[in-house]
Amino acid sequence: MRLVKIGVGAVSIKVGDFAGNAARLGEVITEARNQGVHLLVTPELAISGYSLKDRVWWPDIPRRSWESLEEIAGLCDGISVFLGLPVAINSRLYNAVAFVHDRAVHGLILKKYLPTYSIFYEGRNWSSWTGGVTECHGVPAGDLVFDAPYGKVSAEICEDLWSPLSPAHARVQAGAEIVCNPSASPFTPRKNEMRKRLILNSAGGLACVYAFTNVLGLDNSRLVFDGGGIIATPEHIVTEGPILSPDPWTLATGVVDLGDIARVRAENSTWRQNAEPDEDGARVRIIPVGGNYQPTPVEEYVPSLPESFFFPEGKASQNEADAYLDELFDAMILGLRDYFVKSAVFERFLIALSGGRDSALCLLLAAYATKIMNLGKGSEPDPADRVHTVYLPNESYSSDATRDAAQSLAQELGVTFKVVSIAEEAKVALAKAAELIGGEDNVTPIARQNLQARIRGAMMLNWANNAHGLLLVTSNLSEAAVGYTTTGGDNEGGYSPIANLPKTLISRLLDHIAERDGIESLKKVLAIPPSAELAADQRDETDLMPYAILDDLLYLFAQRRMALADCWRVVCHRHTDFTPDQLRAFTEKFGRLFAQSQWKREQLPVALKVLDLDLDPKTGFRFPVTQSIDDELAELASARL
Repeated sequence: MRLVKIGVGAVSIKVGDFAGNAARLGEVITEARNQGVHLLVTPELAISGYSLKDRVWWPDIPRRSWESLEEIAGLCDGISVFLGLPVAINSRLYNAVAFVHDRAVHGLILKKYLPTYSIFYEGRNWSSWTGGVTECHGVPAGDLVFDAPYGKVSAEICEDLWSPLSPAHARVQAGAEIVCNPSASPFTPRKNEMRKRLILNSAGGLACVYAFTNVLGLDNSRLVFDGGGIIATPEHIVTEGPILSPDPWTLATGVVDLGDIARVRAENSTWRQNAEPDEDGARVRIIPVGGNYQPTPVEEYVPSLPESFFFPEGKASQNEADAYLDELFDAMILGLRDYFVKSAVFERFLIALSGGRDSALCLLLAAYATKIMNLGKGSEPDPADRVHTVYLPNESYSSDATRDAAQSLAQELGVTFKVVSIAEEAKVALAKAAELIGGEDNVTPIARQNLQARIRGAMMLNWANNAHGLLLVTSNLSEAAVGYTTTGGDNEGGYSPIANLPKTLISRLLDHIAERDGIESLKKVLAIPPSAELAADQRDETDLMPYAILDDLLYLFAQRRMALADCWRVVCHRHTDFTPDQLRAFTEKFGRLFAQSQWKREQLPVALKVLDLDLDPKTGFRFPVTQSIDDELAELASARL
């Protein structure tokens, strides 16, 4: 047996924080050395931070990254470590991972596949490595395999794994026994399950050990990374790191037998045929790495083996729907906590509670984020000091039920709650609107509603100035899709934690958290039909359409890119309690509102992203502001089932 202990370290990093990133990496390296790890993998661009965006153009970024790499390398006595950083070669920037062994940098592997879809825009900044070997800072860079004392090691970076023609194929053909993947893979619910399947398939197809690790926590503003780590052999998952940990870093280790990898390859004729030297394989350079190797003791290897060699392991898994909601909630808490801490600007969260579902979820996130604010640094912060809420009623339309729901939830969560009326301000604003338009009769119903939202928005922004507070915006994805927000009102603030969640998912998540954590006051919130309470007897679903239909149309049109006529056909079969003509009217209304509302979406604040469907115009959904959808509407009008 050739037993090797591998570590996968997930690390929370901050863009440009070279000292802080190096300190956290140093802690992981020290712990890995203490545990007898031979090879440690750390995340993509862990030295500089991910995502750098256009910050990478400043020449000091690759320079400082290399200086930091050399400092961190000094900690790598008797251990191999993969460390991610940007490098500049011949006026091109490359996303690189350095292989450090026994305090020396032996070479750099460069990223080949650059995602430029969805929220990714890597092709703007980075060059793709096309193959072969060059030199950078006096060490080889490109397609490399490192011949370490314990075995042959190589790597590929994040997106490279997801390509059917991944660089790992050529590196394995050149002899690599362990393939590592430093990654910055954003969270979506249950995505880690997909990663496990992909990594296990890669380990099997390549006949290698595959070690994956990921960034942990929020990036520069929007993306949550769930951390974790996976080590797989061709037969099974050896170890998994925890996901969505509130800690600054995690380390998971596993012991593998590289002697068994050699056996699998020797016995597999298909692998031997693929491993014959070819043009690609010849472009991979083997880098000798000196040093000694002390095998991991057998007693550390045995626990990594499956319980039965003849029967698949079967641990009872949590209900998939509950697991989805738990991961989603934890990711939002982690993202909000990291934004608050990493921005280093704010002292408290501020939330305008309406008694409705959106503000209730924002309050839950803030209260739970506060609980992990000082993790590992002493006592837990008091939510009453860190989370402040206010109910801003206009007595003409605000109900006793919403006030009771808001106050009950604030009290149950132990946060500060106050009531400040906007009735007088609403009267003044209406009088001034009438003065501008030539009489109160000329003030439109929508203007009467919006002036109340703008009063609340201005009051909250002023409160944030005085209280050094992070004002949470309570708008959701469904509202953003159809423009059911007030510019200068409820869409104003410092951070928008639920902007990526549709209304139906918010309701489902609140119901789940209420039952899971026994939060009784959420029952009052969920009992109230969604309403902006800006007009008498107002109901959101009367103004718009049932949220179940709206969210279906949103997914089909914006995520699946279906024509409106096809969207209508689908919802006709999904919502049979409505007539086709009713659903056609809803679909037409959705299409018009969606196209007309892009100008509003262009002005939305920074928002947390946790789902694949993302309407953020800066990173997710680049939709034209001025356009025509008349042809699509005409096709919808004449469509038949």
